[in-house]
Formats: sequence, C-alpha cells, structure tokens
Amino acid sequence: MIKLTKSNKPNVLIQNAEDWTNTLLQKLNNNLPLTSTEKTRYRHPEIKAALVSETNGKCAYCESKLQHIHHGDVEHIFPKSLAPEKTFEWENLTFACEICNKNKSNKDPNVEYIIDPYHIDPAAHLFFMGSFVFTLGTSLGKNSTEILDLNRITLCEQRKEKLEKVMGIFDTILRKELPLVVRKTIYNNLLANEGSTSSEYSAMINSAILAMKGNLPKELVGLND
Repeated sequence: MIKLTKSNKPNVLIQNAEDWTNTLLQKLNNNLPLTSTEKTRYRHPEIKAALVSETNGKCAYCESKLQHIHHGDVEHIFPKSLAPEKTFEWENLTFACEICNKNKSNKDPNVEYIIDPYHIDPAAHLFFMGSFVFTLGTSLGKNSTEILDLNRITLCEQRKEKLEKVMGIFDTILRKELPLVVRKTIYNNLLANEGSTSSEYSAMINSAILAMKGNLPKELVGLND
C-alpha cells in the first residue's frame, strides 16, 4: 500500500452526483426499490477510468495490477451501506481488487482502523521484509494487514516473483566486471521503472531498493540520491 493522491472529479460526477444522490436517498427513505442503474451509477465508465488512472491500475490496498487479470472494483472507502449519501462522493471512491474489496466489505474504516491511503501515509504503519508486510506497532497497521489479508498466500507469491526479478537486477548491478557506466544505467532504470509509484508492489520494491543501497558502491548511487 502506498500514499495516493485524489485526481480531479470526473465530469459525469460534477454534472450528476447531486441528482443521483437525491434520487437514491429519496427512494431509500421511502422504502422504494432502486433500479439496477440507480444502484450502480458509481461504476460509470468515466468514473472507473479516472480511478484506474489515479491508482495506476493498481488495487489501492494491495497494489496488485488488476485489469490484465480482473476487471477491478469501484470501491467505497467508507461503505455506501453505512453512508448512502457518500455513494457518489468522489473523495469516497477508489479502485480495488475483488479480494481486498470483499475483505473490507462494509466495515467502517474509522472504527475498524483500516488505512485510507488518500489521507493516511501507509509507510507510517506498514513496512516490508522480503515479500511479507509487517506492522509498525499501530492499530492502523495491524488491523489493515489482518482485515485486508495483505499476507495472503497468492499475494505473497506474486510479490515474491516481483522481488526475485528486482534482486536479479541487483545481481547484475553488483557485477564488478561490468563498466560502471553500464551499472549506473541499469540502476537508474531500476529506480525509474520498478521503483516508480506506478509499478506493481512499489512499496515492497522500494523497501528492497533502500535495503540494497548499502551494498552498492558510492560512485554508483551518489549522483542519484
């Protein structure tokens, strides 16, 4: 999990959110049935596209890249079942994988201490050792890890594959027989690509990069950090 920044509200919400919300609340208050369209307007393609863009196509919680394996879910940070008035609130929407979305379910993040990555920096509560995420002694870290199941087997296996790739790159960087300029280029590419916030599991990757810096020659990293 990494800190996220909210992007501009999509036009479809600017134009319709108030009316959609009023219709929803009126029907709920009068015990009237909602149409399937009224229930799912928050999944509008323009809304989903904006969320995919601001999360770099990753689950806001586990950082798995989604659309090549799953369509991904429009997630309500504060559950719409607890606060229907927030159903179309842009600041309450994000992009999540099916598993994290299901695990979080209708839990109140304020009561259950689940990290909202738009308002709380996960780095203050979570850190990586290898492919496993650990907590920094906070309720937000502990509960987020347990409720979202951030060390589930399949997720750890996916992170392990990514980490092995990165450590293979470091193996090349550490080869003294290679010219320094070549090693610098490889290192810079690692930072720009695997270490970018758009990369899958970037929190884990950057923990590995930080841990490996002490093993790199100063002349290699000195000009980059």
